[in-house]
Amino acid sequence: MRPNTLRASLLASLVTRRLPASHPRTILLTFDDGPMPGVTEGVLERLQAHGARALFCVLGPRVAQAPDLARAIVAGGHALGNHSHRHDMGAAPAPWGYLRDMGDCSAAIAAATGSPPRFFRAPGGRLHPASLLGPRRHGMQHVLWSLDSEDWRCTDPAAAADVAARVLDSVAGRDIVLLHDYSTVVHALLDHLLPGLVARGFDLAGGLDALDGKGGGADA
Repeated sequence: MRPNTLRASLLASLVTRRLPASHPRTILLTFDDGPMPGVTEGVLERLQAHGARALFCVLGPRVAQAPDLARAIVAGGHALGNHSHRHDMGAAPAPWGYLRDMGDCSAAIAAATGSPPRFFRAPGGRLHPASLLGPRRHGMQHVLWSLDSEDWRCTDPAAAADVAARVLDSVAGRDIVLLHDYSTVVHALLDHLLPGLVARGFDLAGGLDALDGKGGGADA
């Protein structure tokens, strides 16, 4: 096996980037960096209105500050993912410090909801030994994304329709879509994106079940 092929195979065993092939019309929406009071509530309302279930990759301090929102996410049929405590974007952070940080976020989620998270997403999607092996050590599946909405670039709700249009032009079955729930701009974005996804016949409810059934890996 060639080195590049071996590396791709190893990454596929450690990181999930797409839903499994057995779910060809399923989309999983994911929201990073919350929960945020005044924002996450509106996201949950819109997801419920369109029958969507999502993965919320949350930060430990924000969970500790708004445990009611963490509980509301779970009560709505969604899942919480560990997105770290300090959101360290370093290219090669100290492994043991990174693992402790990961544990701190899981502890905050467990304190708020009574259960530890099953999923992890590295801050910035940065892959290094600690972010690749740490989730397994903590009993979590590492979930990245296949489609980045780049919604973080959008600061004007009036431009949200353009962001939604770009996503709708690019989205395909099995995509894991990266969004954020720290700004109310996401409300305007979802008001365009969710109806568009529904109109195209995508399953917005089955992504979490697909992740659980898959267990690990990327594109198969």
